Amino acid sequence: MSEFHERFRHIATEFLRTAVVLDDRAYGGSGATGGVLQRPPTRRSYRSERVELTDGRPSHDLNSAELVQGFARHGILCGVLDSVSGAEALDKLVDRADIVVLDWQIFGDEGAFALERIHRLAVDQHRLRIVAVYTGEADLDTIRERIGGSEVAGGRRWEDSASGMLRCGSCYIALYCKEGANPQPGFRDRVVHEGELAESVVNDFVAVAAGLVPAVALTALTSVRDNAYRLLNRFGSFLDPAFLCHRACLPARDDAETFIVSKVAGEVEEIMTDSVAARRPAGLEAISTWLETRELSGDARKELQRLLTSDSDRTAQFSSPELRGKGLRKLHRWFTGILAGDAASDVDLAFAWIASHRVVVGQEPKRLQLGTIVRRRQRGVEEFYVCIRPRCDSVRLTGLTPFLFLALTEGNGGKGVATLVVKSSDGFVRKTVKSTPFVQEFAPLGDNGVVVTQVGESKNHYYVDCDGTEFDWMGELRQEFAQRIVQRYGSHLGRVAAEDTEWLRRIAGDG
Repeated sequence: MSEFHERFRHIATEFLRTAVVLDDRAYGGSGATGGVLQRPPTRRSYRSERVELTDGRPSHDLNSAELVQGFARHGILCGVLDSVSGAEALDKLVDRADIVVLDWQIFGDEGAFALERIHRLAVDQHRLRIVAVYTGEADLDTIRERIGGSEVAGGRRWEDSASGMLRCGSCYIALYCKEGANPQPGFRDRVVHEGELAESVVNDFVAVAAGLVPAVALTALTSVRDNAYRLLNRFGSFLDPAFLCHRACLPARDDAETFIVSKVAGEVEEIMTDSVAARRPAGLEAISTWLETRELSGDARKELQRLLTSDSDRTAQFSSPELRGKGLRKLHRWFTGILAGDAASDVDLAFAWIASHRVVVGQEPKRLQLGTIVRRRQRGVEEFYVCIRPRCDSVRLTGLTPFLFLALTEGNGGKGVATLVVKSSDGFVRKTVKSTPFVQEFAPLGDNGVVVTQVGESKNHYYVDCDGTEFDWMGELRQEFAQRIVQRYGSHLGRVAAEDTEWLRRIAGDG
């Protein structure tokens, strides 16, 4: 394992706090039948032969004490279950765990229970999920095919990672054999002792997830967990009367909770910023070790490191074959490509999209307001628009209301013209914000006086205008980006139309 991966492993183990193990033979196959993990009424025909270990244990049994101690050595609290009273209780336990360990055969069900659990975990794309299938079965290849060939809700598919893990969004799955199993060639290194399972799971996760940006994200999230008390002290119950007064004075009562969320978010940002500044998970030392993992010549690596660590050297000359002839004036055009290859354009677009769009989770209806990105499909063509109606004018609506949009078109509009990155059917696309407004009327839904989305059969969110035209909700800009678009549009409207002589206009254009 490289030095960079070792650094990331330390960050990952500080973030990972809990694990839950579901195995019908966790305590020697007691045969408990109460609750969710129940023995089927009839025995299934498929069952691998058990292999006797040197200590007399069948390969399907689990040494729970060794497994728990192995997780404890990494600071991870682990619970082991061979029966649970009720599906709801099981769901709560699994949903709150960072790592889930599943036996593939639960009373000979041929993986039905494990596959159902995996699909349920993969549906939630807003939480990190690490699943370890830890089994006495020898046929890991078939298990991998069954998981990888299954479709997750929403049409998402499993992807193979370089480390051998399966991934669907934020859900990672690794396969391991219990000691005593005899897997096929190619899976021999997946036989893991219970006491070493935690180490193997963490190492596999590090191999597929390690990066500078993930290191910053995990460091920031860990700091929030560690400083929860700070938030509770700051936002204590003594503030309740003032909060209710604030709510009573608002025209849109539910905005009171949003107000508190914005203040909590500010406090959380301070906590995360302090932690990242103290630990520097993507600082100079981390960058140096990260560059060591890239396929670069030694000279190119040194030149890139010097460029990344220097604050003043803007006249550097590159001599390595990879960088020779590259100029610092066009740094933004070639730098990502050196490190990302053919994927550079997609990486830059994705990074720009993350910077400008705020995260919106959940299936609640989405308001139409300043910064909302919508898409209209006409004759097979996607048209994108950004709403610029002020948020304060998007509430307390009583009937049909005109909403002002600016069109988003292909390409780069040049210097001084706002550009955005949006998500389309083809991935991330760069768009130019046009200054010509587009007006469409919408009516509020319900008694809240706001225009909100409806939900389609495929769980997509869309608005319907007065003519019955559907506009797909595509995301929300961060407030500062939306406000910048409005400011530029206002500046465009405020131009003074003074007409020069044609000679003066043309000579000015010649520079």
